Amino acid sequence: MNGDTVYGIPSSAYVNGILYNKEVFDKAGISETPKTIDDFLDDLRMIKQRTDAIPFYTNYAADWTLKVWEEYPFIEMTGDPDYRENVFVNELDPFLEGTTHYQVYGLLYDIVKDGLCEDDPEESNWEDSKVMLNEGKIGCMAIGSWALKQVKDSGNNGDAVAYMPFPNEIDGKQYMTISTDYCYAINKNSQQKEAARCYIDYMLDESGYALDHQVLSLVKTDPSPAAYGNMDNVVCLANNEASSENYSKKQILSTNLDLTNSTDEIKRVIEAAEGKRDETFDDIAKDWNERWESSRTEDMLEDSGTKVSVLGSVLSENYEVEFSETEQEYLDGLKKIRVGYLNDMPPYQYQTEDGFGGVSKELVDILKTEFGVSIEEVGYDSTQEIVDALKNGEIDMAAGIQKASEYAQDLKFSTDCIEYMEVMVKSDAQDTDKALTGTMAQTKGEYYSDFRTEASKTLETDSLSDSLDAIENLKADFTVANYYSVYYYMQQNGLDHLSLIPVSQNGKLYFAYAKDVDTRLISVCNKVLYSIPEENKQIMLNNSLKSDQQKITVRRFIEANTIPCLLALTIVFLIIVLGVIFIMRDRDKIAKTDALTGMNNRYGIRDDIHRVYEKKLFPLAFAILDIDNFKKINDTLGHAGGDEALKLLASELRKLFPGDSLEGRYGGDEFVFCVWGKEPDVVEQGLQTLVQSMNRDLSYGDETAHISISLGAVFVRKADTYEEIFKAADRVLYEVKKNGKNGYQLKEFQKDEEGVLG
Repeated sequence: MNGDTVYGIPSSAYVNGILYNKEVFDKAGISETPKTIDDFLDDLRMIKQRTDAIPFYTNYAADWTLKVWEEYPFIEMTGDPDYRENVFVNELDPFLEGTTHYQVYGLLYDIVKDGLCEDDPEESNWEDSKVMLNEGKIGCMAIGSWALKQVKDSGNNGDAVAYMPFPNEIDGKQYMTISTDYCYAINKNSQQKEAARCYIDYMLDESGYALDHQVLSLVKTDPSPAAYGNMDNVVCLANNEASSENYSKKQILSTNLDLTNSTDEIKRVIEAAEGKRDETFDDIAKDWNERWESSRTEDMLEDSGTKVSVLGSVLSENYEVEFSETEQEYLDGLKKIRVGYLNDMPPYQYQTEDGFGGVSKELVDILKTEFGVSIEEVGYDSTQEIVDALKNGEIDMAAGIQKASEYAQDLKFSTDCIEYMEVMVKSDAQDTDKALTGTMAQTKGEYYSDFRTEASKTLETDSLSDSLDAIENLKADFTVANYYSVYYYMQQNGLDHLSLIPVSQNGKLYFAYAKDVDTRLISVCNKVLYSIPEENKQIMLNNSLKSDQQKITVRRFIEANTIPCLLALTIVFLIIVLGVIFIMRDRDKIAKTDALTGMNNRYGIRDDIHRVYEKKLFPLAFAILDIDNFKKINDTLGHAGGDEALKLLASELRKLFPGDSLEGRYGGDEFVFCVWGKEPDVVEQGLQTLVQSMNRDLSYGDETAHISISLGAVFVRKADTYEEIFKAADRVLYEVKKNGKNGYQLKEFQKDEEGVLG
């Protein structure tokens, strides 16, 4: 550790590429792995013609699995570790025909268009795909090599599963993007540094961990797993970090096109290839290019430009911003910009005797000075009113909007304007655990889903001030808001009986725009916002918080939460210690809780099941279940309707065996269930009741969809690990789905010599 830098030694590394079934490729007459995109397409066609296997599995429905495609255009296609972060952002027309992106996503488009993938990608299933690839029902799929062991272990045909690089060759070599896995680190205060280092050396040099887990060792002399094949002409490279200049460019360019964090555009390619969208891949590539290039600024193209000095009302020095010719023409053509703000959101924005005030006002004044354009400021009482005004064209942009608001999907956003710390606010008289499960006061439009699902009910208020008053008067138990606004109201309204608990890292506020905004407005705003140092924004906050312009400090934060009577320093210390314990406990609880259903998530499930094992609560039954055709339910009812289906299933699960069971949402539409102390006939009766109760119509809004579930369960009298019974239940679920869904199976768990379900 050097200053704020923490160093670690990676436990292993993995690479992006393709996992494939060698037996399927052999059956299709493919003797060697493809080295070009055209060869890869030809191989997939041969698999379709000569075998019963699905040539390529998209794993569309899992969503996260598609992100690997955005890695391929860089090192795999160029062999250049600088391309992703330092070259790509400076390329003209980076998505048109012949570019690396065009070739990679064109491949995905052709695979789907030519029927070389699963019949209905929207019905794909990640867990199923591992088994299917193992069994030879799938030829290959795009994924990182970290999944190799999972696929090998998912069935009895692990030796057939292998890895190959993305099909592209440069001067006789193939390239792979390498990423490190979890790192080992030694606490600088440890009293056993030598022992810790011996352990790390053992894990890296002697344990065989990497080979056992089918990943790459960090020791150069160690062999690669056999499943990687011949690596003589394969080069592993890591993406170099972006320079500060190129990082800023990418942030600006990504405003209108995000292929890294979101899979929406990748799904768009698949849907277009299926014929579900009225557009071709060339249409998509052209749109990407136009959106990308519309955000490009003059300084990205040449070294010189028109320099304009920015001088804001609280800035003590000048800063330079460069506008492109296109941007300057845009600004010159504007008569005025209409900016909406909230009347009651101090210290960020609020109504004063003179009109608009707060931090957002300071920022708008800077924009006004920079743009040389008249700005009309319009106040609104709620975020909903602002969003409606944006949609209706009454205003051009809005100040201080959260991306976490329920309106975010309807808007576009600038780079962040202001950072803040989120806090949970409760009464001093209320225990934290009880508060979280009580009534949550929430300002209309704000959306803190993790806490909303924890609370028994929600009290919607018109403002944060109203939420705090409700807690002070015991009409609500807690709220979640940004610290600066809470602090402001506590000082202004004399709220002495409230406690604040940090609940997350800093949140952010943004300027917001309508979906159809001229992207040049976002671009010029972003350039100005990038020029303002964080310390200047802090000055703006302090100016808005109190007339005496006192700087917010940790001391003042503590003062705002101190019980009015003075206690001995030792007691204060104990309170702080206990507070930290409670915070960590609460944060741990939240981290293990599913936000939508309030159930355990996969991490909470894992921990609770391990406790069941420790207490030896056998016999037990363990089940995995999911909603049939969940994608169609989302398409029919919308995602909000899909959420209702998930919450309904959660509610029915809780009713099965209250007090003697664990239940949780593993992810997506997949749930798990564990009950102990019941005989198989009792368990089966409960499972039958659950399946029957979920076989029903569900209405949401004006639409109705039929829902049902599939469930696979094992009755366990003894098992070595949780992983064993999970794998077994997953296999039973697969059988249920194969037999038509909308049903269940309960099987006795036992292992044969190969360690499989008997």
